[in-house]
Amino acid sequence: MKQNNHLDALLALRGFACLMVVILHSNPPRNSIVYRGYDLSWLIFSHGWVAVWIFFVLSGYLMGKAFYANRYTADVPGVINFWRNRLVRIVPLYYFSILILTLFVYPNWLKIENWGYLLRLFTFSYEFSITSQPGMNFNVVFWSLSTEVQFYILVPFIFSYFKQRFSQPKQVYIAGIFIFLMIFIIRCLFWVSLRREISEQFSYVVKYWYTPLLTNLDLFLCGFSVNVWLNSQPFNSPIKNNNKLDKIFYLDRINKKHIAVILIVILYLFTAYYSYHKELANLPEIAGKGIRTATTFFILPPFTALITSFFVWAFESDIYNSLIKNEKLSFSTILRNPFRILEVFGNLSYGIYIWHKPIMENITPIFTSKIPIEAFYARLTATTILSILLATVTYYLVELPCARWKIYQQTEQ
Repeated sequence: MKQNNHLDALLALRGFACLMVVILHSNPPRNSIVYRGYDLSWLIFSHGWVAVWIFFVLSGYLMGKAFYANRYTADVPGVINFWRNRLVRIVPLYYFSILILTLFVYPNWLKIENWGYLLRLFTFSYEFSITSQPGMNFNVVFWSLSTEVQFYILVPFIFSYFKQRFSQPKQVYIAGIFIFLMIFIIRCLFWVSLRREISEQFSYVVKYWYTPLLTNLDLFLCGFSVNVWLNSQPFNSPIKNNNKLDKIFYLDRINKKHIAVILIVILYLFTAYYSYHKELANLPEIAGKGIRTATTFFILPPFTALITSFFVWAFESDIYNSLIKNEKLSFSTILRNPFRILEVFGNLSYGIYIWHKPIMENITPIFTSKIPIEAFYARLTATTILSILLATVTYYLVELPCARWKIYQQTEQ
């Protein structure tokens, strides 16, 4: 069978989002890059929240695609296989990292009085406001995995509901408006009832807005809905373009993939600038404070969801129903298409995401300098290299061996 050797853009985007998180956690300094009187330090103030929201949109799309592409069926055996495969993907490295981190990095969690918190880690109900308690520091990034797994539980039910009611792009518009409106109302309730606490205490932001599945559901569902749009296009006929979205935005005359990449760059630049100048990120005076502006609370999540969903649509629309598969990533395929090296970071992103925070915390005292930007670059470089190395080891020792336990439909084998 003929195969392509194209860059997996979604994997590359996941790697980019992971890098955004690493940059944020490397603690970039303010007022460190000044050119002719202009403070350009905001360029390195990657918005980690946006990165996690990108993860959620991609996850929503890919989980939906697993059912729309018939890798799973919406019956009891199919749903059980889906849940099983998701656990096989997440649990081995997740539990292995908990074991290593509690033994060697965060031993306080092994005390009997903290076993309740440890149980929350193992049951994917962890949210990192716990770490604000004295002596309870832990790997804060684990919260997003809890939210992901909670979404996996809902995926088969969401698919069954969508499959019965939404089959045309026009219906996706209506559903999307309803979803965004519903989550907007939920956010409004939290904003009105906890406005002072949300602005003054970061723990309230985490507990009631940033980590709950309910307030992130529009991100997952926005990505999920892209499947309805793509599934409605003619099977294996990417040449003739009858897509109304193309005609509305004149995308039939320009390269929609270029637009998608430009929009992701704009998303990064805008949110970095806004975080630096409006939310005053990393300013000592606001340490531990919450959200300063309503834009961050209400606008940035759906803004991220729409741009990321457009990116997914732009790169998947030509290949969604294609029978031509992409070659597996290898040194040979990278030599023939050097852009595919970006997929390496995407493949390792789960491990990098898991390991980078404890690595960064432990090497920070080593990389000091009187010049803040120099110390930042040293932390970022060391954290990235060590995270990639450790992620590579656990990828081959934990992730790949466990991936063989996955079970798919007989037709996919």
